[in-house]
Amino acid sequence: MPDLLLGLDVGTTSARAVIFDAEGKTIGSSQVALSNRTTESGHVEQDLNFLWDAVVHSVSEALEDGKCSAVDLLSIGVTTQRSSIAVWEKSSGNPVAPMVVWNDLRGIERSQELREAGYPVMAIAAAAKLESVIDDIPDGREMVGNGSLLWGTLDSYLLYRISGGDLHITDRSCAWSSAYLDFFNPDQWNEDLISYQGFDTNFFPSLCATTGNLGLTSPDFLEVSIPIGAVVADQQAGMFAHGIADTKGWKATFGTSGVLMVSTGESPHFRSPLTPMVLAGWDNRTLFASEGMVRSAGEMIPWAVSTGVSSSIDEFFALADSSSNSGGISFLPALHGLGTPYNNPDAVVSIVGKSESSSKGEIARAILEGIAFRMCEIVEIAVENFAIDSTTALPIDGGLSRSDTFCQIQADLLGRPLIRHSVIEATAYGAALAGGQGIGLNYLSSEERGDFFEPVSDQAEATLKLEKWQNQVLNLNKNEGFQ
Repeated sequence: MPDLLLGLDVGTTSARAVIFDAEGKTIGSSQVALSNRTTESGHVEQDLNFLWDAVVHSVSEALEDGKCSAVDLLSIGVTTQRSSIAVWEKSSGNPVAPMVVWNDLRGIERSQELREAGYPVMAIAAAAKLESVIDDIPDGREMVGNGSLLWGTLDSYLLYRISGGDLHITDRSCAWSSAYLDFFNPDQWNEDLISYQGFDTNFFPSLCATTGNLGLTSPDFLEVSIPIGAVVADQQAGMFAHGIADTKGWKATFGTSGVLMVSTGESPHFRSPLTPMVLAGWDNRTLFASEGMVRSAGEMIPWAVSTGVSSSIDEFFALADSSSNSGGISFLPALHGLGTPYNNPDAVVSIVGKSESSSKGEIARAILEGIAFRMCEIVEIAVENFAIDSTTALPIDGGLSRSDTFCQIQADLLGRPLIRHSVIEATAYGAALAGGQGIGLNYLSSEERGDFFEPVSDQAEATLKLEKWQNQVLNLNKNEGFQ
């Protein structure tokens, strides 16, 4: 079975390996759940040893599921959650601390200090938290100084392990979210910030192209050496999946978080509430995008299960399907604060209008509506700043988009069509596609499309619903972003 591509997607809640053929058809796949350790102080961590075992297992199971072997793979593309922090021994690759997940909030105070010092670092960026991680490791600063420790975002750690220690690299799409990349020269690290924190660039991974012949997998990983054709951040991988990595376009991914990304070509766009990002980069070219984030999207469903709204995720969606409205309930999804445009880490989950007569179906639907309302706010910003036509459909993907009810709610509230990608978990597909491009293959179809959702409600009514929701759960007259 020749000419297969492997997409490895390691996100916040799972490690997923998917094998695709030349037409983009899924040949084999496997997914292993990951768990976070959270604290009341806002720390969110993962066990890197467990995570690595999950990656190895998912790849092995995907090959078995596809009835193929590693020799059938032409390349591997790697995509991961962004702005995580992994620190490991250079000699062994063994982690010396838990991985800090992107939505960890330990960097709130340090972020403010760095901003006052002239470094624009958000609280969820790795640059706001790396010092704390190193200082919590016994003799951490000393080991960094003598070169015995390395650090990187999750992609960098995985590539180090996958290559048997040959590669300590990351691409610009992953590096940008760490806030350590030089915003004005995105082909290099911000050495001023790195020095300000007492580090050296030798501690940092080398910057590589997003796609290309990046290196080879170790025989210890796949028994044979396979070309590594791409490393790309998760949201950016979705742009490859939708075929808009190198063209004007937009898409929304509804995973753990909900993210709208708009490509902006070879220039970053700094004059909007959306965050400028590197979409992809090579030696002589950098592509940019702008992004808005709903920090809590798909992760609200397990939260609903844990709080007794339903007994399982399947039951949650069945309840939401059974209710035609939310019964006057308004819900604010904010497990880790509010993202765009509020960027308020102190916001919390809020539910307004719930009564003893409220049904679980109404509550479930209100949760989905809350996520959709938050995305509406971000889409509105994108439309205003990038002159997007009112009839332009919004391509979507991600686990939450499996729900037809959610997709219809979102289409109705936006007043524009949605196109759900036929590969729901498009991030892995995009990684595989990018990996193929990295070794000179461009035959995977990026035009695969799934279902089309047309808005069926009155747009004036949808606008009133959004305003009512905002008045109930957001205090827009203050800069707090919630009440």
